[in-house]
Amino acid sequence: MAARVRGDIQRGFGSEERPVITKLWERDSVGNNEWTRARGNYEPNNRQVNYRRYYDADYFKEEIEKVWKKTWLFACREEDIPQVGDRVPFDVGPLSFFVVHSKADEYKAFWNSCIHRGTMLCAKPESHSVIRCPFHGWEWNHDGSLKFIPSHWDFKDVTRANGSLREVKLGRWGGFIFINADPNCGPLEEALSVIPEHFKQYAPERRYTAARYRKLVAANWKATQEAFLESYHLYATHPEGVPFNGDSQSHYDIWSTPQGAVGRESVPSGVPSMHAGPEANAVSAAEVFAQVQKMWHYPDAELPVLDTQRDVRAQIGAWHRKVYEQTYGRRYDAPDTTMLDSNLYFMFPQFCVWLSEAVPFSYQFTPHPTDPEKCYFDVRLLKPYAEGKPRPPAAPVVEVGIGESIAKLATGFSFLGMIFDQDMGNLPLVQRGMRTADPARHYETLGTFQESLIQHWHELMDRFMAR
Repeated sequence: MAARVRGDIQRGFGSEERPVITKLWERDSVGNNEWTRARGNYEPNNRQVNYRRYYDADYFKEEIEKVWKKTWLFACREEDIPQVGDRVPFDVGPLSFFVVHSKADEYKAFWNSCIHRGTMLCAKPESHSVIRCPFHGWEWNHDGSLKFIPSHWDFKDVTRANGSLREVKLGRWGGFIFINADPNCGPLEEALSVIPEHFKQYAPERRYTAARYRKLVAANWKATQEAFLESYHLYATHPEGVPFNGDSQSHYDIWSTPQGAVGRESVPSGVPSMHAGPEANAVSAAEVFAQVQKMWHYPDAELPVLDTQRDVRAQIGAWHRKVYEQTYGRRYDAPDTTMLDSNLYFMFPQFCVWLSEAVPFSYQFTPHPTDPEKCYFDVRLLKPYAEGKPRPPAAPVVEVGIGESIAKLATGFSFLGMIFDQDMGNLPLVQRGMRTADPARHYETLGTFQESLIQHWHELMDRFMAR
């Protein structure tokens, strides 16, 4: 897709006292970091999107074939399968794969189906010296090559030359493992685009899954992901965040790639929203932010005493770096925006990772096996670990059903579970409302800038579905 940058867009709404985040980047006390200077090369113009694609069964089936079988998908992290022989399933709608730690520093991914009679070979996280079918005992080595068939005399046509498991492409970056079922796909690096360069200092490979939940959501995967592709909903859905999060001052970037796109949503913290009342100011916003970080990450840290005559964001950034270094024994010259803000990167179609020490998450969205009006929302808390120490084991996933509270079940996310619950509370209403919309106006109307990532994700869906 050709690069396109439009000149007729207002890119955020701020003031001198409550600047847009690009102005804050220019003033960053550590310097205007290279990744903050980078700007996207594409701006969409796709403001009306038909609701049918969020619930139609025929669209859902075609989407599986043309999108989910043709793109790089975040499947798991290396700490999920730390030992040779460890493996985990990865389900995508009606499709299923599994990833195995095949040998030291090597991983393989396969279709999750026995070549004999189709039995799933990996139904849960497990570890074994071989890959063994539970039905008839056929066995494969960790690299997928055939090892043993009981009564092989009756299957003379199945040999080591043709009896391997059906492999899919696998790529790795930053501790994340991706798969692609398309044997003719381009390289993972092409799909990741700017992400590896922008995350170089953040070093996701030096992190581990400290907490994780997987939520079954009563909404389509696209509607669920779109709840995080914009900060516009902060004002109504998360009003407690308005005094110290600049939703209207956010910035959005899109980098088009031959395989899709990477998007970035950057929301400033420690600065009041333009929706906040006149009583909100930079000092109070910074103080609230510090209190939130103490409660969330550093309960034993002392809160900073702020000098109201100096840049309060710089002071909070310095405080956060100090407690980070004390906690992890690692010098960290990251810019203020890394320590304070919500910089969220999206790789089409379902991988999201935050360049943020304030909210160090990754997101993963996958469709339900049979129902286009349900999906899974998988969230990880990716914490650093102390310099010179081995990577800790991954926390087990907490399954959260429809109608169940993330805050109550996924306690590793502290009070942020409540924030996720607020988002999840909207989505069944969104899904139901899309179905009941007037047939004469059966489309959503998207914001020109604040919902530009949603616009482009649907342009990409159109592009893939037209193939």
